[in-house]
Amino acid sequence: MDTTTAVYRINGTLQGPVMDILGQYLPELKALPREQAYDRTLDDLSLLSRCFDIFRKERPRFRNVIIDERRRPVTEDNVPLSCGRTMAEIVAMIVRTAAKRYFRRMLSPPVRAAAASEAASVTAQPKRSEADELYDAIKAYLLHEWQVPLVPAYADLSPSEVRRVGAKLLDCRDVDALSRLMGHYETPTVVTTSPAPVASTEDVRVKPPQADPRTALLDDILTPDKQRLRAEAFNSTLLDPEVRAALPNVDQILKIGDVLRGVGAGPAVAMVDGLGLRKDQLAVMLMVAQDSIGSTVFGRLFGPRADPELVARIIDRARIRGINSKSDVLDCAIFIRGVFARFGHRSRRD
Repeated sequence: MDTTTAVYRINGTLQGPVMDILGQYLPELKALPREQAYDRTLDDLSLLSRCFDIFRKERPRFRNVIIDERRRPVTEDNVPLSCGRTMAEIVAMIVRTAAKRYFRRMLSPPVRAAAASEAASVTAQPKRSEADELYDAIKAYLLHEWQVPLVPAYADLSPSEVRRVGAKLLDCRDVDALSRLMGHYETPTVVTTSPAPVASTEDVRVKPPQADPRTALLDDILTPDKQRLRAEAFNSTLLDPEVRAALPNVDQILKIGDVLRGVGAGPAVAMVDGLGLRKDQLAVMLMVAQDSIGSTVFGRLFGPRADPELVARIIDRARIRGINSKSDVLDCAIFIRGVFARFGHRSRRD
């Protein structure tokens, strides 16, 4: 299903049956027409938070709405629904929409009618607003319902501050934590005389995150030329019973080695840097992906010439699912199966 159709179906469900159910708990919504109730919810962060709370506490009441393509109730946030999107993705969509509306209300100055008329007669593209610049910088990190109360605090950040801390925003679950994070980054340590904030991939991204000592060491898992994974680095990892239980075709050692050797440094580094993966998690996710989509598609997604944008999308979905260095390897395997569920078993022919 294409994005436009999916969003249309999602909005229709949210404005219709979802608002009807929420209205049974929130009189202020029940008194409004469906479309107005939905807009009111997106414009009122406190109300939106209460709606999320009700949804979580009363999820069985939504069993006829939260269904898969076979019209079966879905209880897990990472399972595709009938619209082709997961509940986690829908939550992120709602949070982003509410944040964008708030940013525009608080950061974009009101446009007078005369100014609007004058602007309409100008053929040049209008200058992007402060609200839109901030939204573009932060939207990749607006993923969870617990972030809704933080939206006003996010509005106080500048786009450059957001880009500087990046995914660390997701470590801050309250305003105090966010303030401490931003204070920590106010005066970054200067480690180079170069004025450029971006260095080469080899210089910067190959350095592993230090938040969890279990995170894979990139110098250990990459070949000396930093071009591919070094399959031999996973030999002991593949003997772990939990890893073996999660791996497809676990007895085909040669195939596992070939798959790992075919993984480019770019995707591997992105996954380790972006999620803090351990070696066992990385191996399981890659092997399950190869088993799910087949060698040809796997090479395009994870090979040396992989499109970084496609890998970034997978990483974003993993963050939504809460995949990190503390995740069980079976959870990592289930997540990847869900990501590539639409491929089914067709791709295994190659």
